[in-house]
Amino acid sequence: MSAKARLKAAKSAIDNKKWGEAKEQVDAVLEKDPQNYFAKLFLGRALDGLGKFDESAHAYEDATKIKPDDAQAWLGLRSIYEKQASEKVDENTKVGLRLAEIYARSDDAHRSQSAVDKLVDFARKHGTKLQYSHALKTQLPTSPVYPFLEGRFPSPSAIYIRLAEVNEEYEAERIAKLIGARRARLGATLGNVTEEVKREVYEKSELEDIYENVINWTNDDELRREYEEKLLQRVYDTLMVMPTGKKAAKRDKVMKLAHDMVVIRHPFLLAWEIELEWGHAAE
Repeated sequence: MSAKARLKAAKSAIDNKKWGEAKEQVDAVLEKDPQNYFAKLFLGRALDGLGKFDESAHAYEDATKIKPDDAQAWLGLRSIYEKQASEKVDENTKVGLRLAEIYARSDDAHRSQSAVDKLVDFARKHGTKLQYSHALKTQLPTSPVYPFLEGRFPSPSAIYIRLAEVNEEYEAERIAKLIGARRARLGATLGNVTEEVKREVYEKSELEDIYENVINWTNDDELRREYEEKLLQRVYDTLMVMPTGKKAAKRDKVMKLAHDMVVIRHPFLLAWEIELEWGHAAE
């Protein structure tokens, strides 16, 4: 039987949900032609039907290597990851973004946006807060599809605000969890444990950068002032838990942020305390 005839038989078997029969047909094709794109697609579908998700994903991945700019294999891969929910959130984000890029190249704005919307919604429903945060970044100006979808995405300030909220929630939960776990250690004090945990969390935090982006992108003066306060507070809090030898640059940043607030007479107490106690004369 020719490869074409076997692929036709495999397609018919898939349509009738005869997964084992479909696999037999495509296996025969792939034995002679390991790079047959449609055989890899049908193999992925047959293995999916058989409940062999990892093997199915592998078949679809092979297909994407044969034709990396064809959406069919990526759609198959996405369908597998969606069935595995929380186990494949990061992988689903990567595949969704790849699909968005493919559709953008074909000038299909609707499908490109839909691919991004789906990956963000999937991460929100099934991922951790950090995975959701990562998915949200596909809508930012740093995303490869942003130039194509700019008018369809929420404003960058709205995305950065959501990122701030998600990361604030994550860090508060993380700090509370780690403090609770470490307080029971022999010789531990609440003060030392709290400082240690905050140092650990703040070192990996993206909140300073996120706050700065909210400030840079928003057109709302009141919101900008709010996030300038958040930024100063976070930079100050980070400085307070840093090792002594690493504080110089962070201290300079704290002083500049505080001074800039005082110059415009912004009534944020921390800024004025820093300005008065650390050596600047208020203007």
